[in-house]
Amino acid sequence: MTPRKFLNLFFACVVVFTICIQTSLAEDIRIPVGEQAKDQIPVDMPTKGMSKERVKALFGEPSEEIPAKGQPPISRWKYQEFTVYFDSNAVIHCVRNFQPKANPSEANLTKENP
Repeated sequence: MTPRKFLNLFFACVVVFTICIQTSLAEDIRIPVGEQAKDQIPVDMPTKGMSKERVKALFGEPSEEIPAKGQPPISRWKYQEFTVYFDSNAVIHCVRNFQPKANPSEANLTKENP
């Protein structure tokens, strides 16, 4: 084996070894879906099959209406706590919006300095 081939083989092994080490050191955090919003207060949301008129009657005007896209046409209504997905005139899905928690250090600053 020539020195050049040996050097190329050595560098290839170093690269592969480095990649293997980096991927084996990655942290894998798994949170079951049922546990993700465990500490949040329950929120009433529209149920599957409700009409747009019924949703407006029960929950009021949405803060944002996103027009229908795709086939079938899927539209969205955003409320403060949740987003409603419609297929034509019927609710097909409803999800809670992400509500970031206050950073503990920021919360302490606001309590100390009103």
